[in-house]
Parts: sequence; structure tokens; C-alpha cells
Amino acid sequence: MTFARPTVDIYHPPAGFDPMIDWFEAVSYSLVLLEEYSLAEIRSAVRVVDAAVLAHIAAPTGSPPSVPGRESDFARILAADHVWFRTSVDQLDWFFAVVERDAHGGNRQALGQYGRIFAESLRRHRRDERALLAATAGPAGQS
Repeated sequence: MTFARPTVDIYHPPAGFDPMIDWFEAVSYSLVLLEEYSLAEIRSAVRVVDAAVLAHIAAPTGSPPSVPGRESDFARILAADHVWFRTSVDQLDWFFAVVERDAHGGNRQALGQYGRIFAESLRRHRRDERALLAATAGPAGQS
């Protein structure tokens, strides 16, 4: 069985947060497949992700300050994600530091696997944020 290599331009990450998540997942998948990115390219990609995630968790989510019922539990989970994502950024940096010290294939693949997991958690988080905003919007989907 063969798999198509993802096509990704490591030099041009997209501007939006959601497209950045897809870009980061493709870069991470390429690392798993042992794409021969230079350390500078990998460092740049990690910095892009770090900055985007930290900006996202610092920005207001757009959800109402007090959310009723079941949605309040959902809002707490999303807020907890933001706390966990700070740890995830630190962990991404740790994996990159391992690659910087010893850039052999196994370390690059471990960084890529972590990146894929992180991208998937970011994607789920964004889906849940959109669902909460829709659930708490006023009539006709307007807040």
C-alpha cells in the first residue's frame, strides 16, 4: 500500500488560524515521512505554530461571559483546552529541542507525530468553539 505525500509549502504558512492548523498537520506528516527539512525550516514552522496558538488562547473567544445550562460545562472545557494548549506549545518546543540536539530520523518522526496529535486537538477545539458559539447565539444564529 502506498500513501501520497502531502503537499505543503513550509515557507508560506497561511494567515488564518484554521488554515494554519491544516498546514501544521501537513508539515508534521511530512516530518513523519522523513521529509528533509532543515533545522531552520522546522524551527520557523514551530515558531509559527507557537505564535498562532498563543495568540488564539489570548484572544477573547466570542462566547458570552455567562453561558446557561449544558453550554456552561462546554465553555469550561474549552477554557481548559486553552490552559492545556500552553502546555502543548511547551511540549512542541521540547520535541523540537530534541531534534535540534540530535536530528536523526526517529526524533524528527516523534516531533511529527506530536505535531499531528496537536493539530488534531486544535481542530477538535475549533469545531467545539464554533458549536458553542452557535448554541449560545441569539435568534436566527446572531449573538
